[in-house]
Amino acid sequence: MKIKKKIVQILGPTGVGKSEIAIRLAEEIKGEIISADSIQVYNDFDIGTDKISYKNMKGIPHFLIDIVKDCSQFNASSFLDMSYKISEDIINRGKKPIICGGTALYLKTMIKGIFPEKKEKKVSREYLNDIVNTKGLKYLWEELENIDPCYANKIGKNDRKRVVRAMEIYYNNGVPPSEIFKRTKTPYKDYSFIRVGLLMQREELYKNIEYRIERMIENGLVNEVKYLRSKYPLSCPPFKSIGYREILMFLDNEIDFETAKKLIKQHSKNFAKRQLSWFKQEKDINWFKPENFFDIEGFVKKNLWKDQ
Repeated sequence: MKIKKKIVQILGPTGVGKSEIAIRLAEEIKGEIISADSIQVYNDFDIGTDKISYKNMKGIPHFLIDIVKDCSQFNASSFLDMSYKISEDIINRGKKPIICGGTALYLKTMIKGIFPEKKEKKVSREYLNDIVNTKGLKYLWEELENIDPCYANKIGKNDRKRVVRAMEIYYNNGVPPSEIFKRTKTPYKDYSFIRVGLLMQREELYKNIEYRIERMIENGLVNEVKYLRSKYPLSCPPFKSIGYREILMFLDNEIDFETAKKLIKQHSKNFAKRQLSWFKQEKDINWFKPENFFDIEGFVKKNLWKDQ
């Protein structure tokens, strides 16, 4: 039997301390870190993403940070292709790839794969959302039920995001979603994943989130947004992310500064809850408290050397 290559994933909600654990682990197993963060790929968007500084990397190579120099779209497909090439290179140099991040879709795509979509779009997601706004979600769901009753009933009538996405897939590919999902593939098929989830008490996590946001503001988040707005169009994807969108509202006099700060904290906590809900559905994640580093190290080393 062919021995699979090993790759480590360090995952968890925002504010749980993934980067620190990943760096400590990299020092112990001769690892190199690949970021799985959909916003940190963008150059110049630093404070609002809590991007790790060169100093704090402690000499550990980090990849997929600051790689998008304009406002082009970076998605799960881009991440899958690029992370695989980097992982192969890391292994070929005798090191261990460590994926670190909280973008759950990227992490899942590595394992489950992605389905091949046509690049040319006949129908946009915005157009489908307009249909929902004018005719109602029920109308679009019934369309989905006609072409793919199995998937329509699986996701339910009230899941706007999945209904819209399903119809986007259908209109642009001419194939029902459940059929195209069967065509998913991943370049990581020869890899074995060691998945480490970081978890702490909700109250402690929320304190971490609040502290981090206060630190971002002290480090100059408002000035960063002013600078970025002067350099990039507002259509740039990171401007839609938490932290940037609330400060933009403040700068446009839509809300006062205290409200902006309160919203960033609340939206960050809500995001952490959504991340945990997503991760909790996946049964192959092994959960640890961040303070129990030696347990994490032991678990990873045991699985790295197993079957070798």
